[in-house]
Amino acid sequence: MAAILGCAGCGGPPAPGYVTAPPVRFVASVDSVGLDLFLALPESEQDERRRHAASLRDQAGRTAELPRKLQYLVDACSLAPDDPAAWLALAEDLRWLGEDLQTEAALDGATAALRAAAGSGGGAGGTRDVRRLSVRIALLRAWFHYDRAEWREGLNWVRTAMAAEPGNAAARQILGLCEASLGNRSRARAVAGDIGRADPFSTDPSWILATVERGQGLVRGAFNFLLELRPAGEHVSECWRDMGLTAELLGEWSYAGRWYRESAAALPLGDRSCVQVRSFPPLGSSGATELPVWLGMGRTFLTGSRSSYTALALERFDQAPDPAEREYWAGAAVNAAGICVRLGLDRPWALRAKGLVFAGTGMEDRAIGDLARASEELAALRATDPRVERELGRLYLLRENFDEARRHLRTAVALDPDDPRSWSDLGLVQIKTGESSAAAGSLTRAIELDPGLATAYYNRGLLNLHTGKLAEAEADLREAARLAPENQDVARLLQRVILARKRQEG
Repeated sequence: MAAILGCAGCGGPPAPGYVTAPPVRFVASVDSVGLDLFLALPESEQDERRRHAASLRDQAGRTAELPRKLQYLVDACSLAPDDPAAWLALAEDLRWLGEDLQTEAALDGATAALRAAAGSGGGAGGTRDVRRLSVRIALLRAWFHYDRAEWREGLNWVRTAMAAEPGNAAARQILGLCEASLGNRSRARAVAGDIGRADPFSTDPSWILATVERGQGLVRGAFNFLLELRPAGEHVSECWRDMGLTAELLGEWSYAGRWYRESAAALPLGDRSCVQVRSFPPLGSSGATELPVWLGMGRTFLTGSRSSYTALALERFDQAPDPAEREYWAGAAVNAAGICVRLGLDRPWALRAKGLVFAGTGMEDRAIGDLARASEELAALRATDPRVERELGRLYLLRENFDEARRHLRTAVALDPDDPRSWSDLGLVQIKTGESSAAAGSLTRAIELDPGLATAYYNRGLLNLHTGKLAEAEADLREAARLAPENQDVARLLQRVILARKRQEG
């Protein structure tokens, strides 16, 4: 059920390099039930569970330790899942921790509980202001989608909130930001004007107008709006984060780092023991530039450079020591890269990150789509990437699109002539297209670069078999079998060659 929520482990600063701490699962430590089952319980049992849940919520409000607070809230929601306020409190904390899936689950729990409350004339556990809670849930959903650069979804939730409470000032703020991000300039400017007239000291109009400029690609103009801005109000951290993004888009690294640090300082987290900061090169960077990114529980994005977080997530995916870690970082990298694409932040490199993860997880169609776009956009920037070309070549080879495979693999070996896998794949393509002499050269080059590459020996053995060089084929396949004794394709082809030699000699 939605009350079973997961977070990663807390601790001190991470050790240099790869963090392998497994996640700690926050599972209800009480007898949990779903909403429908709860509402079917006898009234006396419902009341008892609500009293216990209220006590847990009180304890959550008094504790400073974040994991314990979350455990109290999870237990409260599990005991009495008809309390939308408890679900909402849980969703608010999870959102700030960057736990996107769990945040959505908690918001769904809040929505379901609110529907039940509305249907019963105010809900169990006392009279509730259904409209007030519905507005809060809708606005939290709007901010959740704004965080993820899903502005259309965010705008829809703002409109839901404003339909329930048309004059809500908090709704106008996020309304202006979503309209601006979607490129609706006149609407966004009108909202900014309304806010400024209602509160001449509000910093929201400048934030919205800067977002208008950035949404139109006028990043320098947006930056100029922000230079004198000192954010105030409930959503200070998000404003500083957007300011850092604007500076990052311009390559104003000093401002970006400073504004991201302000965003981190404004995070509404009383317990900082589970917050870690890492400096990491953004996507496509040579490594000379590093930007800060704040991690929740060692893995989730809190604030800082989305590009740096995406690069970090891709690195951890590549280095993951076990399937569970690899699966986690695959999702983290793809989600973060998707946000970068929507933000226009290092877009070609973000497409590259998505495509490489899809390629590494067997999602070939999505990998080809993203990597092909990355290849085109990087070529336009004169930044063609050998790993992108190698993966595209491999994927087209699997599809038996040999012309495209050869084109990308030739580019890969031209960019990185010391990559044995690219040479090996190119050799196989050349076998398939009848270029025997070129294939022999490519496969021999792969073996010279990596004498332990079983695939290259296998491919060269296949070539020698096709050209009638049975002794050479047997030698290559025996080496491939030694390097990959578990590979049945190698074993079968070796037996075929041995039998062919016996027939030839007999």
